[in-house]
Formats: sequence, C-alpha cells, structure tokens
Amino acid sequence: MDVRRRTPHPELRSIVRSFEERRGQLGPGGLTWPLAARPHQIIDIYLGDPFRLRIDDGPLQTAPETVVVGPQAARRTQLYMSGEVHIFNILLQPAALNRLVGIDMTSLVNEGIAAPDVLGKRALLLSDAVRSAADFATRVAAAERWFGMMLDNSSAQDGIGHTSRLMLATRGRVRIDALVKQSGLSARHFQRRFTSQVGLSSKLYARTIRFDAALTAHRNEPMKSWTRIVHEAGYFDQAHFVRECHALVGVGPSQFVGEWENILSPDG
Repeated sequence: MDVRRRTPHPELRSIVRSFEERRGQLGPGGLTWPLAARPHQIIDIYLGDPFRLRIDDGPLQTAPETVVVGPQAARRTQLYMSGEVHIFNILLQPAALNRLVGIDMTSLVNEGIAAPDVLGKRALLLSDAVRSAADFATRVAAAERWFGMMLDNSSAQDGIGHTSRLMLATRGRVRIDALVKQSGLSARHFQRRFTSQVGLSSKLYARTIRFDAALTAHRNEPMKSWTRIVHEAGYFDQAHFVRECHALVGVGPSQFVGEWENILSPDG
C-alpha cells in the first residue's frame, strides 16, 4: 500500500493534524479489521472503492463517499476493504469540528456520518475540490483552501482546543486535575465543555489515546514485546492493558490481536 502524508500549513494546524492518501489494489478477498477505540476525528474521501462496514453484527453496508468519523469509545464496527483502495484522509484536531461548525461532538461518538449531514452544503465544496484535483499535492492544496475558508468563519480558538491537543501530544500521560487548574474553569464546567467539544470525557479521551498508541506501536514495530509497548504507552503493566482491552474492545488481546495486523489508522 502506497501511503503519502503531509503536515498542513502552519495557519491550519489548530484545525488539521495531517493529510494522508492511501493507494493500493487488493484481491477479491480483501482485508477486514475492527474499528477499535481511538481518539481521532477524521474526514475520509473515497476516490476508489468505498469501505464496507458492519455495525453490531447488523447488515453489511457501504460507507458514504465522503464521511466524517468521530472518536470511537467502544468496538462496534467491523470494516471491510477490497478492490481499488484510494482514500484521501484528513485527520482533524480533537476540537476542530466543534469550532468549525458548532456541532456537539457527543453526537459523533462511535459514528461515521455522511459529510453533508455534518458540514452541510460546504461538504460538497470540499469533496468536489479534492476529487477534481490531479494528484496528492493538489488535493492537499484544495483541502487547505477549503479549511482556510471555514476557519475565516469559525469561532475563536479556546482553552479546550489547546488542552485536547496537549493530551494528544503527551499520549494521554498528563494529569486531568492539572489541566483543569490551568484552564481557569471549575472542574464541572471544564468537563462539560470538554465533552461537548471533543466528544468524550477527558478521562475516557486519555484512555483511548493510550490504547491507540499501543495499537500503533504494535503495527509499526511488530517485533517489539508487548511488555515494552504497554509500558511505553503508559500502562502500569500488561494486566492493566488487558483490562483496558476488555473495557474498550469487549474481548481480551488474545481474541483481538490477529485482527490488529490489518488495522489502518492515521498516525498524525
């Protein structure tokens, strides 16, 4: 699979973490993997065959051609990929969608929703601009122009955006009470605003960051021991990680580990 990634223009980095494009050709068998607990907010634009998905053992369905995916707090979706893979992926900052369109992010938790249902008619401008571009570089430029337009009409950046980005940068290894103190808000007000703007409570958000860090480390360095991976991700020990796996995925690592090899997740 050919993967290209680019960091956005500095003026957009409070909104966008990265742009990414994946291209490849799979046989008829394809790949399947679970959409595990993770902190990311993503816009996916399918330029090849869209993914298919199954939610809670329901019927198989096809993903929208342009989809907004919210943070995932529990395993409930299985993804299937086959044929021509060509995806333009926009990895967003944790409070970006709330800032750009004012959406209460709790409505996007564990969801993947057609972009027009989240962004309105502006979603078509983004999709059309990306699809009409000739290559990855011009697709990035088209998306950056769209985000610049959106940013001009957005609300001002606030402390929750900064706090959530700090949590990502430290892989969730930061004390929540210290963040509350730095914010100047009461604990109750901080938690209410954080959950509305990011989608998950600050504690659960930190947990999904750590869990995603462990999965990413295993994918990138499969020969590294799990003991080292879970320690570097911030878990006390492997037993702690096993408990989190049950809580966030619903099964233990031994039942889940085989599927991890296929997981496609943005790195930011």
